[in-house]
Amino acid sequence: MIKNIIFDLGNVLLMNHRSSILDQMNLTKEQYEDIKNSFFANWEELDLGNSSLGEHLNKCSLKYNIDDNIKYKLLNYYKFRPFNIELVNIMNNLKQNNYNMYILSNNNKETIKYLMDLPLFKEINGFVVSCDYKIMKPSIKLYQILFDKYNLNPEECFFIDDKEENINAGKFLGMNGCVFNSNSSNIIELINEFKKVNIQI
Repeated sequence: MIKNIIFDLGNVLLMNHRSSILDQMNLTKEQYEDIKNSFFANWEELDLGNSSLGEHLNKCSLKYNIDDNIKYKLLNYYKFRPFNIELVNIMNNLKQNNYNMYILSNNNKETIKYLMDLPLFKEINGFVVSCDYKIMKPSIKLYQILFDKYNLNPEECFFIDDKEENINAGKFLGMNGCVFNSNSSNIIELINEFKKVNIQI
């Protein structure tokens, strides 16, 4: 029986960060592509906890100048990133039905610090994030940390992530799950996956 629902953040509970943030800025086409392909790329050092957003921006060597307003939004992008409201509503329903909620995410320190202080995440039973352990999905070591830290049985967990390789890593350890992308997946498809394993929403 499934008791625990584990969520990824990026492109699952949160919408795709590149387009959702860049579209809020008054950018030329050249600036848009420059930032998308430099700042919003190669985030491994951020997700491993080896770099801050400020350090990352300094290393980007943007071709086009940005003003202070754009710089602020880049360094605080997580404050401007919209949630997938449909999935948030489902998460709230699951909580009301006494499922435990966990986060398993490749993410950076600044983003996690901000999110953990939001009311939505006060109800989460636990977080395991790559930057805290210098391990990234799909390494099964990060999944095992989650299971060990919160004494979870993988067979009682269901994982929602936007990448198939991350779901497959969980399945290797005995955890069921499904691929869901907030920008393209139909919420009905996710609900149908829940029904297959008798998750009540």
